[in-house]
Formats: sequence, C-alpha cells, structure tokens
Amino acid sequence: MQTENLSTREKILQAATELIVDKGFKETTTKDIAASASVSEMSVFRHFGSKKAILVAIMKQYSFEYPIENGLREQLIWELEHDLLLLAEMQYHFNLRNEKAILIRFKESKNLLAFDIDVKRDPSLLKKFLVWYFDEMYAQGKILKADNEKLAIHFMSFNFGLFCSKMLDVYGPISAISKKEEIIFGAKCFTRGIQP
Repeated sequence: MQTENLSTREKILQAATELIVDKGFKETTTKDIAASASVSEMSVFRHFGSKKAILVAIMKQYSFEYPIENGLREQLIWELEHDLLLLAEMQYHFNLRNEKAILIRFKESKNLLAFDIDVKRDPSLLKKFLVWYFDEMYAQGKILKADNEKLAIHFMSFNFGLFCSKMLDVYGPISAISKKEEIIFGAKCFTRGIQP
C-alpha cells in the first residue's frame, strides 16, 4: 500500500478500504486500521470518531458521480455509434477507478443500507442521462421507438458486465479479446439494434 505523501486521514481511509475489501466491515477493527495505516488508534478516532464514519467517508471519497456534467454532454456529436462508444468507455473506466468502493458496495450492502448511504443515486443519474440521450436521438429520428428506460438499463448492465468480467481476470482472462475491443463491439451491436 502506497502511503507516502498522504495525510493521516488519507492513510486511514486507504488502509480501511483495503481491509474492508479483504476482511469485511464487521471483521475489520479500528486497531487493524490503525496498524495498517501506521497511525495510533487514537488518531483513527480523532479523525473519524467511529468505524461507521470511516465507511461513510470511504463511500463519499470515491467519486461515484459519472462525469456527465463535467464536459461529457459537450463531447456528444449525436452520431449513435460514436456517442455510445464514448458513454461505454466512460462507464467502464469510471468503474475501474472505483473498483474497491464497488466491491465494498456489494460486500457491505446491508451495512450501507443501515447507515443510510444512498448507493442508487449515481447509477440513477446515469440512467436519467441515458434516457434523455435516447429520447433526443429518437426525436431526431436516429433511433427506433423503444422504451428508453429499458434501453438505458440494458446499456448500463452490458457495460457493468464488462467491468465484472475484468475483475474475474485475476483468475486468468476468459477471452483473448481486449476490453477495448469488447467495448467497441458492444457499442456497434447496440447501435445496430436500435438504428432505423
């Protein structure tokens, strides 16, 4: 674990993230976190107050906001295959950057619900953006009439599936096809399925 040039808070969050991914929230103690971060247990409590607060901070630290409002709209050229490829790559790379937090979301779903951490907010924002995009493309006559919410969910699920298959690569790749090729192929297939 790389901890040079990190603040104490960052060291604690990094250590806690690794431990919770490996051992789970319940099995990870503040003593474990302190030892892994090379800080005192008192420092852990001084910065966070509780183990629950650390989990909340981990979920907030990872950027779960897709870069929709940060220039993504401006990159759309209203050409279906290009735009779908752009959106698929954005979602895939976003998931890669947030892999540990996603693993914690799966592993600790009951704790996240109990701590009132909204794990649906950001995927819902992406779905809303995709529905808007498909509505606009239909209005321009560039896609067939469809239930655009279902299109959005299917598109998101396909791309999340690519990310999940990448996580399985630790056991050895299931295909010689690169993720880039899979993303391109997926965008092409999706395009063919909804273009008039």
